[in-house]
Amino acid sequence: MKRVQITGKSVRKFEDGYPIVSLTDLENAKDFDNGAWVQLENHGHFVATAYFAKQHRGIGFVMSLRENEDIDERFFTSKFRAAVAKRSAFAETSAYRLFNGTGDGLGGLVVDVFNGKYVFRWLNTAIKQQSKLIYAAFERIMGKGQTILADFPGQEHLQLVSGDFGDQPTEILENGVTYPIDLTVGRQQLALEFRDIRAWAKATSQQRRILNLYSAETGLVTAAMIGGAIEAITVDPTNRATTAIQAQLAANNFDQAAVEMRTMDVANYLDYAIKHDLKFDTIFINPPAFIRGKKKSFTLEQDLQELIEQALKLTQPGSQVVITTTTLMYSMKRLRDTISDAMQNYTGHVTVSNTYLSPNDFITNHADRHSEGLKGVQLTVD
Repeated sequence: MKRVQITGKSVRKFEDGYPIVSLTDLENAKDFDNGAWVQLENHGHFVATAYFAKQHRGIGFVMSLRENEDIDERFFTSKFRAAVAKRSAFAETSAYRLFNGTGDGLGGLVVDVFNGKYVFRWLNTAIKQQSKLIYAAFERIMGKGQTILADFPGQEHLQLVSGDFGDQPTEILENGVTYPIDLTVGRQQLALEFRDIRAWAKATSQQRRILNLYSAETGLVTAAMIGGAIEAITVDPTNRATTAIQAQLAANNFDQAAVEMRTMDVANYLDYAIKHDLKFDTIFINPPAFIRGKKKSFTLEQDLQELIEQALKLTQPGSQVVITTTTLMYSMKRLRDTISDAMQNYTGHVTVSNTYLSPNDFITNHADRHSEGLKGVQLTVD
């Protein structure tokens, strides 16, 4: 295994549990070799075993701080054994996250469960090179004969590794609401980290008017309608948002007439709604990091504050606004600061009534503040 020298400044952060290697951690940036498994050292002293991989964050992940620990089937087996033990409370749940990357000590791999079928999401080529060992380790814990599907960036469809797809779509039952999931499709169709917000939406939507901005995969509109909302408008620039909500409502035998689905730029709809003095009781906002619209693009970093300010103009006393993001580099602190700035420009009175993080199956690495998938803030208009 190649030995790579890292800076003295980087030693402490890795020893404290930080799992991501950056180019600035290397004494010589030319030591980066995409896909390589390496030993990180400082002045000849072992620091960690890691692997290099091109990705959105950093250039690789730390695997072990033990010098003599082999990264083999036994190593991966121990990771799965611990992960399964931590999710014992979810064992009877239709859909949940069984393995959450750096939170479970193996950056670059996520495993989700849908009705007993396991979807392995490989986030880079380096970790996928170890897939044979990892699948074998998984079967040592879960038993042979499991249905395993593989997802890799850029794939349109999930790859069947073992078992069978069964009838698709399959139906996920969560809190009395049915969500159809087609496991032959690679893209996310139901964001599992929104489970707690879906439960809140179902419990609090009786006789309320709902506005949903972006992201049908949250399942929030369907949860709200099953919970007794009288009508909902969902706005998203993508056609798949409409398709997803239609499928969810149909799976619950719900009359779709009460849900208006608009495929258009969110900013344009907000302009329209403000001009026509529309009001909503509950507004869900879950914008992407970036999306290109027909006339105007949206960037989370630059445009979220204005989006919140516009949405607040559609509220009335008693309205609730839930603002969420799953963008890794957009922290809870940043989200709260942006919301605070938007509230300063609102003439009414607004309070923060709740905050949301990912549910307990989304175990995170506390040394990595960006490993938290979901950040959410709920506002109440007084």
